[in-house]
Amino acid sequence: MFVLILAAGGWVFQREIGRTFSDDPTVWEPEIAAFEQADRASPPSGGEILFVGSSSIRFWDGLAEDMAPLRVIRRGFGGAKLSDLLHFADRIIFAYSPRAIVIHAGGNELTDVPGNRKRTPEEAHSDFQALIARIRAGLPGVPVYYLALRPSSLPGARDRLLELIRADCDAQPDLHYLDAGAKLALPDGSPDPKLIRWDRIHLNRAGYALWAPPVRERLLQDLGAQPAAQMP
Repeated sequence: MFVLILAAGGWVFQREIGRTFSDDPTVWEPEIAAFEQADRASPPSGGEILFVGSSSIRFWDGLAEDMAPLRVIRRGFGGAKLSDLLHFADRIIFAYSPRAIVIHAGGNELTDVPGNRKRTPEEAHSDFQALIARIRAGLPGVPVYYLALRPSSLPGARDRLLELIRADCDAQPDLHYLDAGAKLALPDGSPDPKLIRWDRIHLNRAGYALWAPPVRERLLQDLGAQPAAQMP
């Protein structure tokens, strides 16, 4: 039985990797449909802070508690790329009336592994700019925060992408750069392995416990206390 569980887990992991590196955003349709089903079952009240992005948002199970008293919606899926967020913007961004938006994505497209059409930082940045333009057109005036990619053992492309995005944030009103990763790194800048899950990629609960406070503090500082939930 244990061997079967391991085999099943390995198949799921390989399937997830295959979808992460696909150029077809529709591979994430089941996840997006599940968000819509959840919204029908329990409609958001409006005025939440929307966290949207890749698996670091998806696995942030304690997000609501970590951001309290701020009210949040968590819409992270699989190995989402910036281009995937753009493709599904109508359904995972504009479907809500967010008070602010926090985006965390951009690392998967830079990954150099067999089967992935690796993007350059400039290409990923172009996707970021297209996403921001789309948000600006649909939700003018809503503050957008880019939550910086976490520390990496291969920082070159990551650092270049963050440099480009940070320049955009410095130049545009209501577009903010939020770097909360200082406590996730060793002195040499590489990720602290004690804060990473068994898959050697994602944060464990101890990692999220260190990542969350700077995010919460920045949002509270900029946005103030959360308005009360709207009554249906």
